[in-house]
Amino acid sequence: MFRQMTAAALATLVLAACEPTTITPDEPYSTVPTGDYVLFNIGGEVLSVRHTTMQIAPTGITGRTGCNSFAAPISGTPPEIVVGEIQTSGQTCRWSAQENSFFNALRAANRITYEDGVMRIAGGSDTLTFEYGRLASAEGPIGRNLNPNSQVTATPAAASPVESAVQ
Repeated sequence: MFRQMTAAALATLVLAACEPTTITPDEPYSTVPTGDYVLFNIGGEVLSVRHTTMQIAPTGITGRTGCNSFAAPISGTPPEIVVGEIQTSGQTCRWSAQENSFFNALRAANRITYEDGVMRIAGGSDTLTFEYGRLASAEGPIGRNLNPNSQVTATPAAASPVESAVQ
């Protein structure tokens, strides 16, 4: 009797696992994958130094710029987003102008979209454009391609329009 009940319960679980699950568009961030992103464009300007990263979760964002770490609460249902007060570590460095542009655009944001691995946060005069994924390490193949001067070659490497900020 116990074996029959166990077999019936397992069969029910297997059939339930085969049922398709629908993503409800009204569920927060169901259309924007949570996880890691790398900023590559502010207001249409492709960044020559890509060191700003952001992790997005349903209720908050965290990340690093070239100078500071940051965190902020978020709310809203995509495509709407509301970014709360941004907390930073308050350091200054040579990328402060880019960082200020990033934080100003984030403060003005009211829309968030995601398509084909690209997340856009917009609302003010500048749209922030991110690639899904983590920042390339200097040791990895992408990091070496972004920073060709770190390679030892027989001929001088051409100047790259994109430099890696990974130290």
